Amino acid sequence: MNLLIIGVVAFCLYADSDAVGNGMEFSIVSKGKPNCSIVISEHPTPSAYLASLELQYHILKITGAEVPIKKDTKPVSGRKILVGDSHFAKELGFKGADLISQEYIIVFRPDTIILLGRDWEDTETNRNELGQPMSCGNTLADTRHKIDYWQTVGMQERSQGEIELPGVYDDQGTCYAVYHFLEHFCGVRWYGPNAISIIIPSHPTLVVKGTDVRRRPALKYRDAFWSGNWPFMQKQWGTVSRSELVLFWRRLRLGGEKWAGNHTFHKQTIQTVFTNPEYQAKGSGSGTQLCYTHPELVKQVSQMAKDFFDGVKNVPAGWKAIGDYFAIVPDDNLKFCRCDRCQEIIRSGSNMRTGQFSSGKVSNYIFSFVNAVAKELQKTHPNKYITALAYWEYALPPRGFEIEPNVSIAPCLHTCYYAIHKEMRENDMAMYHAWLKQSKAPVFLWNYYHHPMEAGLIGGFKCFPNIMVHETARIMKQFIDDKIRGIFICGEQDMLEGYIIAKIWDDPTQNVDEILDEFFTFYFGNASEPMKKFYLQIEKIACNPENYPEPYYKKNGIDWKSVAWTSLGTEERMKELGEFISQAQESAQTEVEKQRVQQWKEALWLWMLHGREEYYSGHTKKY
Repeated sequence: MNLLIIGVVAFCLYADSDAVGNGMEFSIVSKGKPNCSIVISEHPTPSAYLASLELQYHILKITGAEVPIKKDTKPVSGRKILVGDSHFAKELGFKGADLISQEYIIVFRPDTIILLGRDWEDTETNRNELGQPMSCGNTLADTRHKIDYWQTVGMQERSQGEIELPGVYDDQGTCYAVYHFLEHFCGVRWYGPNAISIIIPSHPTLVVKGTDVRRRPALKYRDAFWSGNWPFMQKQWGTVSRSELVLFWRRLRLGGEKWAGNHTFHKQTIQTVFTNPEYQAKGSGSGTQLCYTHPELVKQVSQMAKDFFDGVKNVPAGWKAIGDYFAIVPDDNLKFCRCDRCQEIIRSGSNMRTGQFSSGKVSNYIFSFVNAVAKELQKTHPNKYITALAYWEYALPPRGFEIEPNVSIAPCLHTCYYAIHKEMRENDMAMYHAWLKQSKAPVFLWNYYHHPMEAGLIGGFKCFPNIMVHETARIMKQFIDDKIRGIFICGEQDMLEGYIIAKIWDDPTQNVDEILDEFFTFYFGNASEPMKKFYLQIEKIACNPENYPEPYYKKNGIDWKSVAWTSLGTEERMKELGEFISQAQESAQTEVEKQRVQQWKEALWLWMLHGREEYYSGHTKKY
């Protein structure tokens, strides 16, 4: 794709009239010669430093020209791209401190472009912040990965050693500004973490034009740190280094706000923290559950939360707490305390069964404990939150009392079933809307994208690919419209559906069909049409409820193993899908096109082909 001038009228959010430019052109490189300098401060934030390298590298790949990076300690003549806070940006009236969390700006001025956002500052206080996140490490420090940047992008000869990336939960608005600029003004696409999955246009001249931008991602917490450990994404990407992976997470703007919500009362914490034998659950739950009606347990947990928010003491190993959120979630079993006091509350929810995985049988029990801790915390820390999952038999809101206003609920939703399972979808949506109506604190979501793949990996069979990209885009847009604060993804999609999730999280106004058209055109070139037909035909099959008849369809689930190669991947459909792959291989012309088609063939088609053969032969083959 050759680009001479990329004209973009970028949409503008939250911008006041004084900040809007007039769409002037800015020449970055002309016929392989740089027409400007990249300028950063003498002591840039980790975000600004990474952003300057990313900008320099991608311009070099596009044009072959190296735009120099200069510090603001000396005069800089000529055109300038100001990255992050600097004396020059301040003189023009722009400071990162004037922006809110995750917000960034792209500003066009005569002979100057400003790429600036709210950034985490490298101070002792910030370095010492307590917290144990959901992903990317056990501490906040762990999430600030170190990489050799130039080696990671394939230019080892330019290596200057390791740099520290901005933490995935640190403000990094300047990086967001540069990534937005590279996508919307320079035509770059990061469909995956390695060179084969990245689109970078090539032309010796790069001129950009556009109006100013001021915005931040629509979803504030975005947790989908795909690692390529599951079969489809692993094969579609090919070989990926750890450094490429953690850089890819930044490019997709994953992370964001500090939030955590997962099981906290488990064997490790019970044996090391809650050692008082009176706290132990009576009956078979001893050692994995506690007596959640015990008043002294309420005091101990509320004090733990207070100590955490006061910065006095971090939470125990394995516990989850970060930012303004302290999680309280029982261990992942139903072996609750058998004492009379606990059983009386549990019995009060006996009429809250749903026949689905998500019910309210023990909601009164669990949320009475959560409420008790939240009330104590609210006395001293009114602006902090207790995080609670709405999960399994405590998925529904409690009856007979309201949830406390400082309890941040995260309903666990089976989104991977929504296209084809009516009862599960309706049960989830009833529970979801009930929580939206009752909750006064920010609401987050735990979204399951684990079936049928997880069932296949555990059960030793190859599932039919559950591609549901349109349904995924639809439900993500609904969640954002409903003011959901953030989403945690449990499981991995294929690389394209994963990419689209990240794009919708950032900007839900995007059209999923336009993203798909662009992807197949950019990614497969001459083979784009058969590859698009192959992908969308799999989605059409997987998302048609008529393809899940009884006995494979059950009111609380799907028999994934049996339905895969009897009702979904039928002989006739497999023949058609195989023809699309053959057409794609015949159409691919460049080495890159051939490699990308082959990787998708191995990831999806051979998986399906072997899965069907194994089902009817009764023998498992190595994939």
